[in-house]
Amino acid sequence: MTMTYITNESVEGLPLSDAVIAGDFIYVSGMCAFGDDGKIISGGVAAETRCIFKDLKRILERCNASFDNIAKVNIHLVNESDFDAFNIAYQEFFPGNKPARITVCSGMTINALIEMDFIAYTGK
Repeated sequence: MTMTYITNESVEGLPLSDAVIAGDFIYVSGMCAFGDDGKIISGGVAAETRCIFKDLKRILERCNASFDNIAKVNIHLVNESDFDAFNIAYQEFFPGNKPARITVCSGMTINALIEMDFIAYTGK
């Protein structure tokens, strides 16, 4: 199987690709809400969620895919109390069919409130 590596553009210096296309699947690395200055944006978990989806759209377009191709989402929240605000923002991006997902509370190695990674399927 041939794999295509979508080079990291979002955060310089990290040893990862934004995404890897392997066959009919696209594996998108964990994403946090980095602003143009390279720092986590302000505004809370809903703002961070929307920023991640804005960046995800750009990555998926580079892979000739869209949100409709997302099959699975893994979500890491720092604060359990952010779950409802996160869900409200998340629903904006999946008005129709919803991907499978898991949401867990976990610590972050950076000052972010949320990190998400995605698996998309582009086959038939």
